[in-house]
Amino acid sequence: MPYVGQKPADIISTAVDTVTGKFSGDIDASTINATGDTAAGDNAAMGFTSAEGLILTGQGSTNDITLKNDADAVVFSVPTGTDDILFPDNAKILMGAGSDLQIYHDGSNSAIVDNGTGEFLISTNGTFIRLGTTAGEAMIDGVKDGAATLYHNNVAKLATASGGVTVTGGVTTTTASSIEGGVVFNEASADVDFRVESDNLTHALFVQGSDGNVSIGATSPTTPLFINRAVADHTSTAITLQNSQDGGYGGQIIFKSAQTNGTLLTGASIGIEGAAAWNSTGNTSSNLKFSTMGGGTLAEKMRILSNGGLCINRTNQANSERLAITGNSSSQAMSLTSPITGAYDMVNLINGNGQVGRIGTDGSASQFVTSSDYRLKENVSYSFDATSRLKQLKPARFNFIADEDNTLVDGFIAHEVSSIVPEAISGKKDAMAVETRYTEDDVETQGDNPTKSVGDIKTYSSTVIDPQGIDQSKIVPLLTKTILELEARITALESA
Repeated sequence: MPYVGQKPADIISTAVDTVTGKFSGDIDASTINATGDTAAGDNAAMGFTSAEGLILTGQGSTNDITLKNDADAVVFSVPTGTDDILFPDNAKILMGAGSDLQIYHDGSNSAIVDNGTGEFLISTNGTFIRLGTTAGEAMIDGVKDGAATLYHNNVAKLATASGGVTVTGGVTTTTASSIEGGVVFNEASADVDFRVESDNLTHALFVQGSDGNVSIGATSPTTPLFINRAVADHTSTAITLQNSQDGGYGGQIIFKSAQTNGTLLTGASIGIEGAAAWNSTGNTSSNLKFSTMGGGTLAEKMRILSNGGLCINRTNQANSERLAITGNSSSQAMSLTSPITGAYDMVNLINGNGQVGRIGTDGSASQFVTSSDYRLKENVSYSFDATSRLKQLKPARFNFIADEDNTLVDGFIAHEVSSIVPEAISGKKDAMAVETRYTEDDVETQGDNPTKSVGDIKTYSSTVIDPQGIDQSKIVPLLTKTILELEARITALESA
């Protein structure tokens, strides 16, 4: 570099070659103004061009340029003959007024650290970004206007798409997950099972891919819905149907079937029916209803009442009976069929003492039988006055009020017989029908010392009677004994 001007004594403290401009020693000045370019082969040169600006050129066996700090430690260097910049271990490239962004290598690991509070962005004007290994193994790919792909061992496992996400392989979650929107499993209709495992069941929920059968607690469902619960007792609940709506005190199961034109119709239903009081007490009772389709109309045909009563073709009991059946104009209320033509008990009548009667068939006849075994009886007497008692009976002719035709019939008035043949009469004179009974909802039946039991009579009707009845067959023994007494008197008169 040529020397220009005179040597200022206060700048250069060593000798300067007046021909070449070269000098050695210290330079003590605030600025040095280079006006020309450097050249290859310069050992240590500083230059300037209007296009390149400040130029530093060096030539060493290891580095061409080395920048050190005040502690004589290397800040960075340019290895000899390269265009690389080499930072030593732990030297950081700091960016930002607060040195928020740092890039460095600590001897083992490389790091890009963003200590700022703003966003950290990696952008490209191209169409593809890849995070991978130096060996060419892909880890994450990003394609402009396309998929973002995650890899495992250089194999794509998760890729975004315009319609969602494609997962190659299985998915394992270790905490609860939330999915918003619809989920389709096995959209390609492959023979693939779907299985949910619980803490103690391998098939807590299972969809069988081969036929679509669903099971709960079973491995091989043989029906569209198969529920299995393996427990050691017989009281465990397998299915619970619940209506959790406030004020909702009913629910049902509906059975539907398709017509030939494909229209689905409700063929039957099973449901519960509770009282509105269900909302105010935990003891409210409910009924179980069974409905079937008839003549195009779904209607209730049977119900089990909260008190255990069974009603068929009606919705309530006539008088607290366990079985209440109502017939119709085209069929009987009930029909009992014997499997044989010989003697067969159709109905057995039993109380706390055992069997006390039965209704049976024998050949072409029926039998209405009451207990009469001698082993059931005591204080047997054949000497009593039947004629006097029989003469107290008042056979009458009358018609029933409900008979619009006023057809006269023969019979007795129940309470007029009750003092003569009490076993022939049921009920009490002037009794009224039971209107309500105590239930588990009533406070009288609750607590440790209830004053009433469930089923006890609570109120009587003021308009509906509880009529007395008569079993006229109970009068037959009295008639028979009277005939024997008359026969004796006739024989005595004939013998006189």
